[in-house]
Amino acid sequence: MAVKGEGKTIQWIRDHVSHQGDYCLIWPFFRNPNGYGQLGHLGKGHYAHRLMCEMAHGAPPTPEHEAAHSCGNGHMGCANPKHLGWKTPSANRLDCRSHGTEARHFDGNRGRLTDEQVVQIKALKGKKTQAEIAFTFGVSEPTIRDIFLGRSHTKPSKIKHYTAEEDAQIRLAFERGCTFQEISELVGRPVKGVSAYIYRSGLTLGRRTA
Repeated sequence: MAVKGEGKTIQWIRDHVSHQGDYCLIWPFFRNPNGYGQLGHLGKGHYAHRLMCEMAHGAPPTPEHEAAHSCGNGHMGCANPKHLGWKTPSANRLDCRSHGTEARHFDGNRGRLTDEQVVQIKALKGKKTQAEIAFTFGVSEPTIRDIFLGRSHTKPSKIKHYTAEEDAQIRLAFERGCTFQEISELVGRPVKGVSAYIYRSGLTLGRRTA
């Protein structure tokens, strides 16, 4: 019989809290649509990287502090304690900007939500609380509230997001040593966009790119 609070997800964090590897340590369990690891522990939902940061570095200085990634790969599920540290929201936003992971859209701050996710969110109105929906999709409660009130995400996004199939094609091609140009032709995307996606995904860590 499983003991409450002793599941495999929290045990994974405990097993890796002293991890010393330099490469990103990817959360192997559930990740929300934005790529961040999540788990349930003692009846509450948690972000894996935040719980890892707390176990590795102690409690945040204030409730407003965020578990920031020095690698810029939080959206890829990184939970390496060496890559995590407490930062204020403004400092974390600056990090996102320097990493190229800050999302900017024509319809205000849309986060990383796709049009399909917005449809899913609207379908959950009245079925789940705004807090539950926000946690599931990795956004803030005000974002969910604005969607429900029609204050944001009212227009189709002009950004063509990468699909899971494209992501798999890009990763396989890059591992095989294909150039950015060759990968661009494979998935039918601009070279600049493909190269940026590869860098953001952390595929180039420890490798030379021509």
